[in-house]
Order: sequence, then structure tokens, then C-alpha cells
Amino acid sequence: MSWHAVEAVDDAVETTRRFLFPFSPVRWAKLAFLVLLMGGSANAGVSVPPAPDARIGGFAGFSEAQESDTRAGSPFDPVDAVVSDFVAEMPADRLIVAAAVAVLVTAVALSVVSLALRLVFYDALRTNEVRLWRPFLARLRQAAGLFVASAILWAIAAGPIAVVVLVDVAAEAPIGWEPVDSFVTAVGSLSLGPAVVVGILGSAVVLFATLALRLTYEFVVPAMVVEEHGVLAGWRRIWRAVSGEWPEVLVYLAVHFFVGVGTAIVEGIAVVIAGSAVTVVAGILLLLAAVPLGGLGALVGTTAGIVTVTLVGLAAVVTLLALTLPVSLVTRSYLIAYEVATLGGIDPGLTLLHPDLATASTDSD
Repeated sequence: MSWHAVEAVDDAVETTRRFLFPFSPVRWAKLAFLVLLMGGSANAGVSVPPAPDARIGGFAGFSEAQESDTRAGSPFDPVDAVVSDFVAEMPADRLIVAAAVAVLVTAVALSVVSLALRLVFYDALRTNEVRLWRPFLARLRQAAGLFVASAILWAIAAGPIAVVVLVDVAAEAPIGWEPVDSFVTAVGSLSLGPAVVVGILGSAVVLFATLALRLTYEFVVPAMVVEEHGVLAGWRRIWRAVSGEWPEVLVYLAVHFFVGVGTAIVEGIAVVIAGSAVTVVAGILLLLAAVPLGGLGALVGTTAGIVTVTLVGLAAVVTLLALTLPVSLVTRSYLIAYEVATLGGIDPGLTLLHPDLATASTDSD
């Protein structure tokens, strides 16, 4: 008996070669952009808004604002004064809530964008054409549904762990909220047998949610792209495909583990080699820059030195990213190609790869 998950290991190599070569700078630049920003969760960076400046609470009205601006030699701005008064009069708790809401909205938006870019990458495998803007707009609705589904599954997976942490913390110092304290007391009073049963059930919930997340990103997402469906329809389609193929799925999970470890090792070696070279070059540049500034101490003791260190650091980060991103592009392309090749082997109706990218074994299926 042949296992599609095993055959896909070699098929993905050929698919990756056809997808990335012959080398095209524009194609690689677009794919590198997708690899850099796409994700299977909220992994995009979130910039926290800066804290309000010292003017908050410092103005009582237009007159004081005008006096302050006049002393500073700048003209009086009534709009700025209105905003300052509004922020100054806003309670601190409302400011915290507003900042938290802004951060949450930003994180959700970035996560949806990241998931849409992931769908765009799968769309490139389906069409063998790397387009960004139109597929991105077309996949936003699917990305939003995918975000909701993944958020629910993440909450389910983290729920038992959060309960354990809550019970452990509240047992040492009661929170002061009666429902929580009563829950902690009830859980703490469980005997060994019920406690073991609860632990097993909690572990099963975490395992189930984690497996559901894996299948969502590795199987459901390709099905969404192939059949142009939402996440729920994609899950129904995948369930029909794998419901009688659970041994194949188990083999896939085992092989995928080793494939993932292998790609991680390749990326790690690339980071170590490139990082060592970049570190050496950056160190030499800082040593050379320290000479006209007056020594190594000037790099952290003067404004010019701090600016120099900052610029060299930023240049080092950008250089390291530029050196390692092509490796990440190859490894990520291979890993995704392996996943979609396995899915296409399990259910030929869910074959995502463009005919020009499919291998001979995939075509025979």
C-alpha cells in the first residue's frame, strides 16, 4: 500500500523547483513579500500607539493653551487645544480602554491581512501566476472567516491551560470575585480520581483544538482556494475527504513533523551563517565609526554615537532579512507544496497545483 504522505515528500521537491525556477527577480520579490507577511495566525507585528505626551492634563482651557503656545513661540491652534482639553478631561480608565480597543482592532486587521496573503500564496500555486492586489482583495472575505474560526479554535485550545493558570494563581491569592473564587475552591477540593479525569478531558480538548487548527491551515485553506468556499464549507469538504482516510492523516502528521524539522534546520543554519557574517561586518563598521567619535564609549555616550549604532543596527537587520528571506521562500514553498500534494493524493478533487507544477505521480492520480 502506498502512502500519499510519503510520496508527496519527493513530489514537493519537483513542484518547488517548477514553482521557483527558472529564476525571475519580479516573481521571487512578490513571493518573498508573501512569505514575509503571510501567516496562519496573528503573527503580524503590532505597533503600540505611543503614550500621551506631557500636555495631557496640563491645560484647563483655551487661555492656558494660548499662553503656553505663545511662550513657546508658536501660534495658537484651537483644534489642538480642543483635542488637548478633551484628552485631559477623559478619565484614565477610558484612555486605557480606548488604547486597548485600538490595539485590538489593529491586531485583528493585521491578522486578517496576513491570512489573506496566505490565501494569495495558495492562489499562486493554483494559477502558477504570482499576483498580489486582485487576489488579495478577492480573498479578504475568506480571510476574515478564517480568522474567526482560528480565533475560536485558539480559545478552545488555550482554555484548559488558562483555567489551570487561573486556579494556581487564585489558590495562592484570592482574586476577590466570588464566582472565580468559588470555582477555584471547588476545583481545589476535587479528590485525586475526579482531578485526573478533569485533567485528561482538558488535555483531550487541547489536543482536539490543536489538531483542528493544523487541519484548518494545512487542508481546509487549500480546499477554500480550490472550491472558492468559506471556512465552514471548506471544513465540510475536508471532512468528507478524510473521514475514511484517518490512517493516511496519521501518517501525514508523522511525516510532516520530520519535514517541518528539516526545513527548520535549514532555516536555522542559514540564520546562523548569515547572522555571523552580518555581526562581524557590523562590528567592524562600529569600530571604524568609533575612531572619529572619540572611542568606543562615545558610541553610547554621545548623540552621534547613538545615531550611528542605531543606523548600523537597522542596516544589519535589513541585511540579515535580505540574506535569509530567499531560504525561507524555498523552505516555505516546499512545506506548502508537500501539504497540498498530500491533500491532492488523498482526494484528487482537491488538487490545488497548476498542471505545470504537478509531478508525474500527481498526474497519474
